[in-house]
Amino acid sequence: MATASAHRALYSLHDVTPAKEDLVFAAIDHLRALGVTRLAMLVVPDFHGHGDLRAYPAFCARLRQVLTPNDEILLHGYYHLADTQPQSAGRKLAAAMLTAGEGEFHSLSYAAAAERLANGLGVLQEALDVRPTGFVAPAWLQNADVRRAVADAGLSFCEDQLRIWPSNGAAIFSPALSFASRTPARLWGSIAAAELTSRILPRQAVSRLAIHPNDYRSAHLRQAITRVVTRWQANAIPSCYQEVLP
Repeated sequence: MATASAHRALYSLHDVTPAKEDLVFAAIDHLRALGVTRLAMLVVPDFHGHGDLRAYPAFCARLRQVLTPNDEILLHGYYHLADTQPQSAGRKLAAAMLTAGEGEFHSLSYAAAAERLANGLGVLQEALDVRPTGFVAPAWLQNADVRRAVADAGLSFCEDQLRIWPSNGAAIFSPALSFASRTPARLWGSIAAAELTSRILPRQAVSRLAIHPNDYRSAHLRQAITRVVTRWQANAIPSCYQEVLP
């Protein structure tokens, strides 16, 4: 059981979209069974241009049914697909390592990011009747203009792989633990890394576990998620983002 001095653990489910419906709800059921009572759902308004939430009322109704008052809805890109390319070598390398062409907000200007955020918020309001509390760029790839657009859109925060960026406060250092499944080497490497980092990250005030629906295509990754959550649940306070923001 968590104590007053325990660290806070944030659990998030990325890529919440009708395109991955079965895997999304398998993940939610699994996390609930492990005792996760606060879950951030990162919802994509129109996944790859073929998953507009407004065209899937049954999925939206099902998602609303599993939400609890302690859960959060976060905006997760718009298309989750990059239509601009980074120019610098460093950004190109980051995009290649972290995602397969899905770094949608990596190179957007302020104006383009602001427009896409407004459109995404509109879709979530229409389809789910919710106002997201924050924004997470696909693959955590963003830039300073995107962070400024997020704040100007009235959202409380955004995040990258290393930090949570409150719109009205200093960044919170909190490396995110996640798994990879694109290749067997990435899968087994991420499992090995998780065994180590899941023991180290609780030394931070806030630990983050980011889960993707595709993780549930692998029994090995499901077992790894179970181990991490069980370890953190033993001495952490499950929290939502609003509880860790300044």
